[in-house]
Amino acid sequence: MKPIKVKELLKILRQHGCEEVRQEGSHLIVRCGRCTAVLVIHGKEVAPGTLRNIRETLEPCLGKGWIK
Repeated sequence: MKPIKVKELLKILRQHGCEEVRQEGSHLIVRCGRCTAVLVIHGKEVAPGTLRNIRETLEPCLGKGWIK
């Protein structure tokens, strides 16, 4: 999975009905239904491993293939 910009990921999450719960420093907590994920926003892009973790964490709520 290639890197994606943080703003682009947030836009995709909002389109899927996710909401920003709170922010602690450079960590943004996002909730989609009963699933919660932590986005690290101190860089311009989300690293591939971090993006894979976010994808897997939110799959139960957003379904498989919610991000490509």
